[in-house]
Amino acid sequence: MSRAVRSLAAVLPLVALLALPAVAQESPDPAFSQRWPAAPSTAAPRTGLQLVDNGLPNYLITGYWPPTNEMLRPWNTDPNQRPPGQPWVGENWEGRGFNIYALFPEFPGGTTVNPKGNGDFEVDYQDTSNDWWGYLPQVRPLVITTFSRANTNVGWEMEGGNIFYALSAWSPDYLAPTRPDASLPADPPNTQRWSTLPMQAIVDAVAAQVPGVDPFISPIDTGNFLSNYIGYHGNWWRDLHAAPGDPMRCIIAGHIHVGRLTPVATGTDATVVTLREVIRHANSLMGPRGDLDCDGDVDFDDIDPFVAALGGAVAYYAQFPDCHYGLADIDDDGLVTFDDIDPFVSLLGGQ
Repeated sequence: MSRAVRSLAAVLPLVALLALPAVAQESPDPAFSQRWPAAPSTAAPRTGLQLVDNGLPNYLITGYWPPTNEMLRPWNTDPNQRPPGQPWVGENWEGRGFNIYALFPEFPGGTTVNPKGNGDFEVDYQDTSNDWWGYLPQVRPLVITTFSRANTNVGWEMEGGNIFYALSAWSPDYLAPTRPDASLPADPPNTQRWSTLPMQAIVDAVAAQVPGVDPFISPIDTGNFLSNYIGYHGNWWRDLHAAPGDPMRCIIAGHIHVGRLTPVATGTDATVVTLREVIRHANSLMGPRGDLDCDGDVDFDDIDPFVAALGGAVAYYAQFPDCHYGLADIDDDGLVTFDDIDPFVSLLGGQ
């Protein structure tokens, strides 16, 4: 222990210089969504997904009908899909070491006259599948959460799994061909794939922090329309790319059904809470906490990488691009701050 303390004491002045500008602050920020009013339904044409190259892992979120498209606007890189003048908040979101990208359609004229929507991930089998297999190799998300509207009033429903039906068994959409056809990737009929979201943690956190939402877990989505279809695609992608070393590795995916009467502001707040819980869970899956040089153990060789992590995710990944910044969150509060120093020292004391 004394050697570890001396080692850290020697670098603390450097830690202070590196970390002060970059330390993230934990805050539920209940007014978050109030800064993000819904964009008008006649939103201008999109300019497309714009990826940043900062070395951080990516987190993809998708929406369909309102409120799920409206509540994801803060994380869309297209300025035409955000309220005027509002920045994209997804780059190194809240300092948590992930870039978050949102994709969703628009519904000019409203869903009554335009239920399919226009743009990315239209409520259409062909458009959804083609967008999915087109965007995902570009985004290479480590984490995926798909959202869609539910028939519940204010539900925040964790779907435990999704089913791929026979092509003829899907409910028809709004544009011919009205069901998945042989031109699209498919799994054998009735294949089931399972969510890897931290469902109970999300339910508990949303229930505690977001009044007016009813979070719960459903064992499996038995619907045969687009919600189940895109939810299946998320779990499918994760299953295809779950192996360590896969250049498109994905460790978490799952679908959330949002009640149709959920206010946009409430849905946005519940999304914030959900993202925090999923990122915390993702960090826990990447290796032992404190293993900042990703060699499989925690020892004095992790001190310099830990110092780099205190300087922020971008600084850390610039030096250790194949490791995981979230492993510096030793106290498991979802953030990497000076509060992690003492527990890191305690880990070293076990050597």
